[in-house]
Amino acid sequence: MDVRIDRLGARGDGIAETDDGPVYVPFALPGEAARVRVGKSRGDGRAAALQEITTASADRQAPACRHFGAVARPCGGCAAQHMGSAVYGGWKRDVVASALARHGLHPEIAPLISVSPATRRRVRLAFRRVAGGTVLGFHEGRSDRIIDIAECPVAVPEIVALMPHLRKFLTGRAERGEVAVTHTPEGADVVVFTPREPDLDTRMDAPDFCNAAGIARLSWSAKGDSVPEPVIALVAPTANFGGTTVRIPPDSFLQPTAAGEAALRDWVLAATAGMETVADLYAGCGAFSLPLAASGKTVTAFEGVAGQVAALRSAGAGLPLVAEARDLARQPLRAEELTRFDAVVIDPPRVGAPEQIANLALSDVPAIAYVSCNPATFARDARVLADAGLVPGTVQPVDQFLWSSHVELACMFRRN
Repeated sequence: MDVRIDRLGARGDGIAETDDGPVYVPFALPGEAARVRVGKSRGDGRAAALQEITTASADRQAPACRHFGAVARPCGGCAAQHMGSAVYGGWKRDVVASALARHGLHPEIAPLISVSPATRRRVRLAFRRVAGGTVLGFHEGRSDRIIDIAECPVAVPEIVALMPHLRKFLTGRAERGEVAVTHTPEGADVVVFTPREPDLDTRMDAPDFCNAAGIARLSWSAKGDSVPEPVIALVAPTANFGGTTVRIPPDSFLQPTAAGEAALRDWVLAATAGMETVADLYAGCGAFSLPLAASGKTVTAFEGVAGQVAALRSAGAGLPLVAEARDLARQPLRAEELTRFDAVVIDPPRVGAPEQIANLALSDVPAIAYVSCNPATFARDARVLADAGLVPGTVQPVDQFLWSSHVELACMFRRN
């Protein structure tokens, strides 16, 4: 079937409007003519496989990775390596604007802040034992098949260099699972997620493996919801938040890139300028709490993961900062508890924070600095705040997940 691409969708697919409804074509750009093989239903239209670009857009660029695009087994980690910078930046901003428009909100969208290739310091890789070894990489797009990647232009070189070591070590030790890798100044912080506990041989071999591979700490989680158990820690991995060093527990939440973290930190500091008492909700290990406290503000940080609360308390000793353990999804701060704050900073997980947002809407907090990794749930929460008289300011999109369909954002809400 021959189609012409009309626009880009939220996942980065080209969308062709046909008499039978929209056809979703991966790796295609607006204005291009393409030959496709139409497949199964998808939403209000049909998915298609790209067979050939018959008329290419001037905005098309060569991909940075051999695993990307209409190849036999494409990696699903990236969706947009074929997009030139102008189209790419406009698409990411449109994803944010469209999500907000669906809830009747039309704030100004600032130009996209994007990060450079080879700067992603956190990745989560899938692995599975196969005949002759272990495959390790990302899943194929919309599939549970794992692509055994040989390169990744998004990740820092240290993580790419670690992949052969991980394949060798995992072979014969685990059938399947995931590996979370965080690059830190001390070396890699690695957590293996797999159904089985590490056996004695794995524990005995871990020191030599970590020394050879440049791994600072190796941890193991035999249950997806369990706290990872350190198998060996040659040195405690750290992160630096605005000049304060934190010893991070295994599988701690960090922003995926240092540059993106700096952009969001600077935005939070500017948004809360002149405000003296601040609550930081979903504070993690203190990416915002510690710089806010170091700037002289009185900060109360709320976080549900005990290990991260302990790390934040230790790092924040001597600063005007109190860290409290609290699961904000199950026990949100009530409106009356929020009255003592001049501003609230909130950076929830991808599902957003509907319970906490409902209480913020009922409170008299004059300003809310909302950082989000999901435009859809942010827009839902923004509608609740706007209906309560909190007016959204300019939305700042931040592209930390380069060439993927994900985009982060930050927005300040001020009460009328």
